[in-house]
Amino acid sequence: MKSRTLIAAAICFIGFSCVFFFSGQASIYFNATAMLVVVFGTLGSVVLGSGPEGVRQAWRSAGAAYSEKNISEQILVKELLRTAHVYKRTGRINLSEETPHYPPLIHGVEMIEDGYTEMEIREIFQAEAKAFVQHREEMERIFRNMATYAPSFGVAGSVIGLVGMLVGLGDTSLILRSIPVTLVSTLYGIVLANFLFLPLAEKIRESTRGELALRRLVLGGMVGMIRSTDFLKLQTMLNAITTKREAQVDGLQILREIKAGLPHKRSKANSAATHLDLANAIKRTCRVER
Repeated sequence: MKSRTLIAAAICFIGFSCVFFFSGQASIYFNATAMLVVVFGTLGSVVLGSGPEGVRQAWRSAGAAYSEKNISEQILVKELLRTAHVYKRTGRINLSEETPHYPPLIHGVEMIEDGYTEMEIREIFQAEAKAFVQHREEMERIFRNMATYAPSFGVAGSVIGLVGMLVGLGDTSLILRSIPVTLVSTLYGIVLANFLFLPLAEKIRESTRGELALRRLVLGGMVGMIRSTDFLKLQTMLNAITTKREAQVDGLQILREIKAGLPHKRSKANSAATHLDLANAIKRTCRVER
């Protein structure tokens, strides 16, 4: 999905750039002086405000927002249901080998293994989520500041071009060199602000909302494990927390997958208990449907 977003954005940018070539005078829209004024002026201002490390972290956050390695809500819900079911039956908590690496999930499992109470886990998750949001908001603010600075330095480039024109009133060649700087600087500032910095800031905000949704799912799963919540009740709760309808899962299908993944060599009592759990789940689902 994120690769498609980048491809679609690249196609739109290419289409936007083609307008300059179709005008028949594409060369006048490419001016190194105007670009240097806008780019280095913007970077200098944001470095003074946030520091070099803050700017580097902002670009890393933007790259992470477009990363394909993020776990999906559906996979997370399935893993939480599987882990909760196994934990309730055996008293052991472990993640499957197919589970993508997701630090909050691993941290939550470790806290349950270490005997943390529900209140302690809630407080820790809330504190971590608050720190995460504050960090992401700072990264978003950096890009929004850059979107504010870029048009301003575009205007500054235009002023530089006008000064050059006034100085070269008796020199036609100097006037011709100054005109592109005067006109193109503002264009560069507007394009950089609205085609790069503001979209990156919005993407970081969207990524932050998605990450918070995942953390709420993990917290809900951990609380369900501590309370030994019924499987279908936990499924309903986790499905209610998901932000996307396609991320909701079928609890009966998860139970079948869990049953299929259990070792073949097991006692008759465990086998009967598994069949009984599946049968009770089917009965409860039928009552809900009625």
